[in-house]
Amino acid sequence: MPGERAELFDLAVARADAYLRRARRPASRTPADLRRALEVWALKTRFASRIDLDELARVLATRPPDPEDPAAPRPRWRGGPSGAWR
Repeated sequence: MPGERAELFDLAVARADAYLRRARRPASRTPADLRRALEVWALKTRFASRIDLDELARVLATRPPDPEDPAAPRPRWRGGPSGAWR
């Protein structure tokens, strides 16, 4: 069960990050601003009710910038709520 929770959280980070890129991430990357920006996403996403939106916003606030090289992979979150960007 713990592994499934970590995978669900990682999926939520990836999907919320994609949503913020499409919806034009707020200029301020504070957890509070990101949380507000994710509220609509959370209403539309079935599994979002199982994820702590504050924790998700905190993780997304620490996201490193995309690499300069467009061919390089984007940062990805792995390891559940206590994971890291890789």
